[in-house]
Amino acid sequence: MLKHWEAMSDEALALAAKQAEEKAFSVLVERLLPRLRTMAQSYHLPGVDREDLIQEGFLGVMNAVRCYRPQAGPFAPYALKCARNSMTTAARTALCGRNEPLRDYAPLEEAQPTDGGLQPEELLEASEFSGELHRWMQTALTGYERQALRLFLAGYPYSEIASLLSSHSKAVDNALQRVRRKLRRFYSIHSVST
Repeated sequence: MLKHWEAMSDEALALAAKQAEEKAFSVLVERLLPRLRTMAQSYHLPGVDREDLIQEGFLGVMNAVRCYRPQAGPFAPYALKCARNSMTTAARTALCGRNEPLRDYAPLEEAQPTDGGLQPEELLEASEFSGELHRWMQTALTGYERQALRLFLAGYPYSEIASLLSSHSKAVDNALQRVRRKLRRFYSIHSVST
């Protein structure tokens, strides 16, 4: 069944992920992870952790899935732009107040999307990460958190998610904040083991 997802275009995977297909989202992450790592390496700033930037890029991809519209163009450039924006915001927030001259920084090099010519070890690492992410989503998240995350990725606003889950907007917000914290822990554990 995995080959079915791997054969799909980024755009088709994004639309499937938007409809709460976790495996489609995992395959998208697998494809974009090497680019997110390269992008994070382009920031050379004191006090800004590369792994945190990758995680912020991952959250940018989640938002890209949620907001993607096929008529707007290809998914990968859009997702990478969202990831770059998330990384930039996170870096600025981390530097805010610590070092005034660095507030208006720019990355030393702009990460360019590759032509898909990834090294075999990068492909293996991304595939393993994708599997771990899928397993994590099944085991670490509560049923409510999984449902809230699926609906959020599908583009529903908090009020509609709350209505669909017979809950309140604040409960949805709390659940998604827990997912974010758990995702940070998952990623920090994964990045230590790689």
